[in-house]
Amino acid sequence: MRARVMLSSVTKDDLPIGDVGKLKGFWHDGETLIERVSNKDRSLKPNSRVDFTFVRGEIQRHLESKYGFEVYNFQNTPSDSASPEAVTIRETRRSHLVIGIFGSRVGWKVPDQDPLTPTFREWRTALASPLKFKVFVLKSSLDLKKPPEIEKLLDEIISYKKGLIYQEFVDAVGLFTNVEDAVRDYVNKSVVRYAYDYAARQPTDETERWLLLPYRARVLEMNSALEGVAETLGVNEKVLTLGSVSQPVDWHCVPDNFSIPESKKFAAYVFDDEGDVSSSDIPAKLHIVAAFGGITDPQIRRHLGNVEAAEVYVDSWGFYATVRASGIQCLYLPRCVNSAVMESKLSGAISWLNEHAGNIRDLAIRRRQILELSSSTASVVDKARKSRS
Repeated sequence: MRARVMLSSVTKDDLPIGDVGKLKGFWHDGETLIERVSNKDRSLKPNSRVDFTFVRGEIQRHLESKYGFEVYNFQNTPSDSASPEAVTIRETRRSHLVIGIFGSRVGWKVPDQDPLTPTFREWRTALASPLKFKVFVLKSSLDLKKPPEIEKLLDEIISYKKGLIYQEFVDAVGLFTNVEDAVRDYVNKSVVRYAYDYAARQPTDETERWLLLPYRARVLEMNSALEGVAETLGVNEKVLTLGSVSQPVDWHCVPDNFSIPESKKFAAYVFDDEGDVSSSDIPAKLHIVAAFGGITDPQIRRHLGNVEAAEVYVDSWGFYATVRASGIQCLYLPRCVNSAVMESKLSGAISWLNEHAGNIRDLAIRRRQILELSSSTASVVDKARKSRS
């Protein structure tokens, strides 16, 4: 299956073309780009302007011709009977890489209750998997006044370390260069990850041994492997360092698919011992559940105990889920059939957590406050009961 890239643009700007000579050697047919410009202006100068329709089409041509990607461009693709906003969100989730381009002139709105344009809805969806999301911003366009809802979304994008999700450009050549760098980075990471995961998933003595063990013995083996892997990845005494944040964690293993009651029971009560911390200064735990078999979104929601309020984010390594009202947080690592797979998935999860360290910390503190309040209320009720008796 070919990698799928989504072009998601929120701009109608004309752009300066820039120094076309800089494209030589890496841009597909960069030497003949001037000939492809719609006005056929052979005297094209760096400050000459090209319309964005050409720029977007040139990016699509490059990705398809040089890399063989399947490129989804909403503006050029006939939609099915679904609404435009439903189509674009669906395509965002399907795509392996989302390339967003933002300029000074935004697009049209859908006449419903959501104030964002279809493209900004794509970006809101893409932020659930930020490692596959790249935004390129026309310099100074973020300084322009925008509706509050768009400002909020852009602030969320900008809050990520500059260069990780978004970069600025001043002309078409700069944009092409940034896109090429982002795609190369994606390809390199994908190849490395695929090679490692493929090797990890091959049957090993460890996998065969785990398969032959009864559930209880398999859980013990998995727990021991997960503890060793976590320590290798920097989890010391069940504390994970995320930037400047020290986050307590706890791990649990499920010896089969999450759908099997006899298997799922090993993680059925992971949230029940959260109140057993003496210091109120310690944030509540982030739970890590490694399953030998598969896990689905509905199973995760039921496990958290609040199907409607649970928020579930999916990535290549597994799932992160939370109920914000209660502060409960949990990582789910499916199909951990040996310690090598565990290491690959947990490493990917930790990278994701590092990008969300602030939110993880805030929820952990909220959870601790809720647990303390519950404990205090229970103590008052218990004293009142005893006094009556």
